[in-house]
Amino acid sequence: MSAQEKWQVSGDAARQYEMHIASWFAPWADDLVKRAELRSGSRVLDLACGTGIVVRAAAPVIGESGELVASDLNEDMITEGRTHSIEGAPVQWRVADAEALPFESSAFDTVLCQQGLQFVPDKAAAVSEMRRVLRPGGSAVVSVWCSVDVNPYVAAMAEGLTTHLSTEAGQTMTAPSGFGDRDALHELFVEAGFTSVRVESVELMRTAVSAPEAIRGNLSGLPIADLVANMDAGDRAEMVGSMLASLDEFIEGEALSVPMRSHVVVATA
Repeated sequence: MSAQEKWQVSGDAARQYEMHIASWFAPWADDLVKRAELRSGSRVLDLACGTGIVVRAAAPVIGESGELVASDLNEDMITEGRTHSIEGAPVQWRVADAEALPFESSAFDTVLCQQGLQFVPDKAAAVSEMRRVLRPGGSAVVSVWCSVDVNPYVAAMAEGLTTHLSTEAGQTMTAPSGFGDRDALHELFVEAGFTSVRVESVELMRTAVSAPEAIRGNLSGLPIADLVANMDAGDRAEMVGSMLASLDEFIEGEALSVPMRSHVVVATA
């Protein structure tokens, strides 16, 4: 699995990710936290936390008496996450590998992981680690994108990148949807020893006041942001135009409203 497929952004791309991509995850973060049924004083691990969009949703719910650890393999994402003010539980930011978590067994009541599991090379190891660090009866609540064919925004971006930049660039965009098999996801948690595993397909709308600005901002937060920035300006504009054309049925004026679909796992340790 390449660094791009792992979405290991670096430098300014982490800030661009926060500015242009992370906010799109806010409805998904709220949904994930609601499904987790977090309580005041809970001990929570946000795995593959990125710049902290789930952290910001969870911290006020568990309150100042709670414990919240935000971990990610990408140090630049952690650095960006630290810059944001967060209400509620104090946050401990940790650079950590999901396949070998540096936490004691039974340390948490809940593990949250939004759109991160698909990037882990050894997914079985990561889910086993979730199980290990959860107390008996604790919950893992995990989301991964469904396949590209039911996520038209991803499909449009990938097609544009493939046509106007390269096949590898297009694959970078499809990588987040690379683990969209619902049955395989369910089996992964069963094999890790979770006693109850539910997988639900969830659809939420991705909206933006300006579709062109949303696409350009999205491109600036990708692991291949430098390649996009170095394109000829005319070629880049043509690429964005092709993406907009593919999404035409979801655009009114300039406003974008497009469905996005994820599988969400709720598993009990």
